[in-house]
Amino acid sequence: MAYAEKRGNKWRVRYMRPDGSSASQSGFETKKAALNWGEEQEAGIRRHSWNDPRDGAALLADWVELWWSGQDLEATTEAKYRYLIDHHIVPMFGNRPVNTLTSPEEIVAWEKRTRTRGFSHRTAADARSLLGTILGDAKERGMVATNVAVKRRGRGRKRARRAIAVRGPEKVWATPLQTLLLAERCALLSGRDDDFVLVVLTAYTGMRWGEVHGLERPACRLDRIQVDWQLRELAGRLEKVPPKDDSHRPVDLPPFLSALVSEQSLRTPGRCSCPGRAPVCGGCGQYLFLSSEGAHHRRSHYARRVFQPAADGRYPKGTRQTGKRVLADTTVWPGTPVPPWPDAIPGRPFQPPRGKGIRVVTEDHSPSVWLPLIEGLTPHGLRHSHKTWMLEDAIPEVLQAERLGHTVPGIRGVYSHVSDTMRDGLKAKLQMRWEISLQERLRLSGSSPVPVLNGLLESAQRRVQTPVSILSA
Repeated sequence: MAYAEKRGNKWRVRYMRPDGSSASQSGFETKKAALNWGEEQEAGIRRHSWNDPRDGAALLADWVELWWSGQDLEATTEAKYRYLIDHHIVPMFGNRPVNTLTSPEEIVAWEKRTRTRGFSHRTAADARSLLGTILGDAKERGMVATNVAVKRRGRGRKRARRAIAVRGPEKVWATPLQTLLLAERCALLSGRDDDFVLVVLTAYTGMRWGEVHGLERPACRLDRIQVDWQLRELAGRLEKVPPKDDSHRPVDLPPFLSALVSEQSLRTPGRCSCPGRAPVCGGCGQYLFLSSEGAHHRRSHYARRVFQPAADGRYPKGTRQTGKRVLADTTVWPGTPVPPWPDAIPGRPFQPPRGKGIRVVTEDHSPSVWLPLIEGLTPHGLRHSHKTWMLEDAIPEVLQAERLGHTVPGIRGVYSHVSDTMRDGLKAKLQMRWEISLQERLRLSGSSPVPVLNGLLESAQRRVQTPVSILSA
């Protein structure tokens, strides 16, 4: 029978192995914890399911590799875990036997050092959480007595305790008018109508960024899009995979968006420029949104060249350059972007740059800069925007979940179903939001340098003027 004994400020438990020899395990905080652990070992011996704790003498690096071989993860999660293991966990603890990780204070100090070395709070917390998962499985095999990486309830800063519910700062989202202005700026920066449709489609459907870029013409059906695939970018490679969590679903389109998608499908080149008869991306090649060369947009490149400058009014900072403001020729509002200038330095005279492709500045004609539209907005923030709009419009929860590729938890999800009436109501409310945003855009200017938006503004203006002409007649 197991019994416990005090060893300094810790407790040690003794028990009998299957061969009759005595074994012990140290490092318990209380006598009860030591006895419970010893009794679990003896119960496992009686059930013939016992693992020898001496296995804990294996190095953590060896246990991690054994543990890793038994994991079945999404590719993105696998890449994230591999990074945390290779850059944080194994460099720190890899040469240590698993059963020597007995001090919670050591793990806390390691997490704090990770933050002070320039890594974010999220990275440090994720590394500790993954170590807790690894040690938790080691504990189940009897390799360690306690999982020292698990955070004790009620300990640590309040920020860390709230992070479970809040998950960091609130995500930036956009109103319908901000979305329209953002789409216009993106089209002006790229010089193509495609980017206008891309941003509007993302915001008014709530599709994930990879799902939008993986959208092919066969999936577009009149007033509905069938989401069955996405383009996932991992380590510089693109591959066609099912949507996240296998969230295959239909996405209904309001009339204006159905028309935009139909026009976009006509503008799209025949196939993507991926080499080979079967494209490298894995699809049929008939993607709706491609670059001007027919290639797929890269996430970081698109954000740096188009999305962030449109939202922030400034190009993002690089390793060798400061972020320059977006300079625009404001002959037509909101202005056509021109090559950016370096910022003026306080206390020094500023001379406009000269050279090939740079317009000569005169007192009568000087470019302006774009003010920030909605700083910090990301493509995923458009998904948050769509969810917020549906909440404002009191859309049923089951339709919200289907549209975003989520599931309704519990018994509500079992007994809730999406009806045609719900779908028609959502499309009508999204159409209303679009028409209101067009009217608000008309008050700013009656035209746009973006051809597709200029045509929409002209149509909206005719609809407003038609009742007046009828009354005057």
